[in-house]
Amino acid sequence: MPLEYFDKIESTNDFVREHLSDYASNFHGVYSFQQTKGKGVNGHKWVSEPGKNIALTFCLTDSSITNNFLSFWVAIMVCRFIKKQAKTDATIKWPNDILINKKKISGILIEKSGNTFIIGIGINVLQKEFPGIPHASSLSCFSSQKFELVELVNDLIHVFKTNFHILNDSFFLLNTYNYHLFGKGKVMAFKINESIINGIISKVDNDGLLQVEVENMGTKKFRIKEIEFLY
Repeated sequence: MPLEYFDKIESTNDFVREHLSDYASNFHGVYSFQQTKGKGVNGHKWVSEPGKNIALTFCLTDSSITNNFLSFWVAIMVCRFIKKQAKTDATIKWPNDILINKKKISGILIEKSGNTFIIGIGINVLQKEFPGIPHASSLSCFSSQKFELVELVNDLIHVFKTNFHILNDSFFLLNTYNYHLFGKGKVMAFKINESIINGIISKVDNDGLLQVEVENMGTKKFRIKEIEFLY
């Protein structure tokens, strides 16, 4: 089934979830370039200037898919796509942000209803200014290329379809995710239990937990919300 386009929508993820019976098949979903109530992870808002950026949500219905490796797969595909489009390096900030030069270009939100995964992807493309969001940027800020939003959506969904088989290769996914991992092996500051502490990211493990060599504490594993990056 082709993706369905909306001139304006509150949230592509919410819309698909509320109309799941219409979209619950592989790679069926919706996209828009004007999302008024975009969602990020942990209830955060995804703020986007109308007509400048991509909001895409598609479904995968497959009982064999595991949450962690799906998350790895989506992040890797988006990271590689952005790297190719911008013609510069891109990294994955655990768990699911894509960065160029420490600036967030894309965010990923994966939800589940029954056996259906609802995969939401936001990509900043043409927007140049991000008031009050110092760590945000866009493809156009790193490239002089003229990006066409519809073409980018079609190219991105094609990447997912042609690489769907990789979802079965857990070894490749884990290693490739860690290869692109932002901050790996570098001393960074983190906020842990309201304290600012230095640490070095070791890797993300099979369970999707972030392993950090914490100063004076040894190796610790963290879930989302348990650690905050300060950079």
